[in-house]
Amino acid sequence: MQNLRLEDDIKAKEVILTLWDFAGQHLFYASHPVFLSERAVYVLVYNLSKSLSAQAEPCARQGIFDIVLDNSNNETNLDNLLSWLVSVHGIRPTADEADINEGATLAYRRPPVLVVGTHADKACEDARKMERCIKENLLAKKYGEHVITPFFAVDNTKSERDDGVQALREKVMEVLKQEPYMGEEVPLRYGTIKYTKWSYSV
Repeated sequence: MQNLRLEDDIKAKEVILTLWDFAGQHLFYASHPVFLSERAVYVLVYNLSKSLSAQAEPCARQGIFDIVLDNSNNETNLDNLLSWLVSVHGIRPTADEADINEGATLAYRRPPVLVVGTHADKACEDARKMERCIKENLLAKKYGEHVITPFFAVDNTKSERDDGVQALREKVMEVLKQEPYMGEEVPLRYGTIKYTKWSYSV
């Protein structure tokens, strides 16, 4: 995502993107809301080499080892993917905040979500079939309104040279240009906010 520049109509010469990679295991779910923001573009990633209907196999990395975790709810890979959309929907702007689009009609609900299938070189079935399955499960669901189409499939082995990665980059830029906070001026004093440490005695 480096070397990205916005056009002059965004009122910015340079865009600095901060990328956050959230762990998908239940173990971390409680901490996610602290870091989610409505002022973001989300990239929801799933593994094309794993069937959406298969039972999820959560694991956590400890050093160089993957520790298999319990899937006590018997969730599928699709269930896990949809639960992320529910989390994003939970931090959507209020009706008043949504009005700052100045009448712009967006084809999605903010914050936007791009869906990306990885491991396209090892897909367990046709990527378009998996995309249709996800879309069918989003029908009539409010959290599905955050999803922007088309979906993307990327080949991890090609990195920057992959057509899917390049198309994803272009789409991220297109979406960012529509976000109302882009080019927004922030007061200089915001940078000098200090935190007070509180201590309590029991």
